[in-house]
Amino acid sequence: MILWRYLVSWHGRTARPGMWVITILLALVGMVGASMREHGYDPLPADLLFAVLLYPAFLAVPVKRFHDMGRGWWWAIVFLAGMVVSFLFLMLDLTTTAGILGLSAFSALTDPDTYLEVLKSFNESTTGEPLKPIGAIGFGGISLGLIFGLIEFGWLHFVPGQHGDNEYGPRPGAAATR
Repeated sequence: MILWRYLVSWHGRTARPGMWVITILLALVGMVGASMREHGYDPLPADLLFAVLLYPAFLAVPVKRFHDMGRGWWWAIVFLAGMVVSFLFLMLDLTTTAGILGLSAFSALTDPDTYLEVLKSFNESTTGEPLKPIGAIGFGGISLGLIFGLIEFGWLHFVPGQHGDNEYGPRPGAAATR
């Protein structure tokens, strides 16, 4: 129960090692889901585990990590908003290209092989400039997401927290040494 509270509570502070544990856990669950897809298994159990157990941790632990550095919860929301905007840029680009092909952006994301095959057929039958799978707007969104992601990753994983107590609670591990 203590682990569950650690993963979903937005109160208190988390040190860098706790952030690394969550990052590794998220990566492992993502690899399990990818492996299941690759081997033809239904990835729904891994996706449900990811959504139900780890998405709350994906938000709560960074909030507590920002608390450890003396920053408010809204810093996590700033980076999350940056990622959402970058995804919207990518979706706008896919909506435009897939719309020309008579597909939806959702189908382009969920069935990329069909999307690329329809795109190839379209480009072979057209004498004009060929369409690209992802255009400038999509690459701009990907770049924006990478920039926000790298800054947040570096800040949360490498910048030390405040020494001693702060307004968000005692220094992580300090209660065990008292």
